[in-house]
Amino acid sequence: MTMSRAGSKRESLLLASLALFVGFFVTANFLGSKLWEFTLFGLRPSHIGLDGETFVATAGILAFPLTFILTDIVNEYFGMRIVRTFTWLAIAVNLILQPIVLGAAAAPTVSFTPGVDAQYAHGAFALAFGTTWTITIASLVAFALAQFVDVGIFSWLRKRTGGKAIWLRAQGSTVVSQLLDTAIVIYLAFYLLPAFAGAPHMGAAEAGRIALTNYVYKFALAVVLTPLLYFVRGLVVRWLGPDEAARLASEAHPGDPV
Repeated sequence: MTMSRAGSKRESLLLASLALFVGFFVTANFLGSKLWEFTLFGLRPSHIGLDGETFVATAGILAFPLTFILTDIVNEYFGMRIVRTFTWLAIAVNLILQPIVLGAAAAPTVSFTPGVDAQYAHGAFALAFGTTWTITIASLVAFALAQFVDVGIFSWLRKRTGGKAIWLRAQGSTVVSQLLDTAIVIYLAFYLLPAFAGAPHMGAAEAGRIALTNYVYKFALAVVLTPLLYFVRGLVVRWLGPDEAARLASEAHPGDPV
């Protein structure tokens, strides 16, 4: 029996969401070893009572907030069980890739770039990708805990709002889950795990500053991305059709208003 057109569209939506979700999460982990400093359109930490004249954050937050939108969309149309499955799959992909990345970092390097010798290229590559194990472990622990909190709060707010105001449940779940995620990942990756391994590490105060900066950035970006959330939701409704989208949301949250 051939799959119905509606079933084919649901499957395509699910697979595309999974691919993007895992892709953004893996990218965020590989970018996480780089720290960068910035201001928010001229807004500096000192302007809001924090120390420093620039915000400092991991480059991974350029990709990670995009998982917020996918989490909310997948939760809306496929439910908590599928979001949790996505979470475990993303974690599994990261773990599977680690031996490959560490092996690539350890492999002898040859440089054909003028002015860049092999030793320098090897060190740069190892610095960028060979130290990601602490970030990966911290990120996976934080991500798993935060995702389960996020989907629980999202579903609870969905019931409380009668299936309306997706912005409220999206932002409400993000406020709590990302506070947990940010605190865990920064302290584990840059302070506790390196200290336990006897490797160079940040002090607790510096880790706290970066964690706070990351959280402020994530929260601000989540608010800014709210129109994108509605845009993506509109694409989903257009792809599935209003009736099929409503039916899918109803099946994902049985007993809830749609």
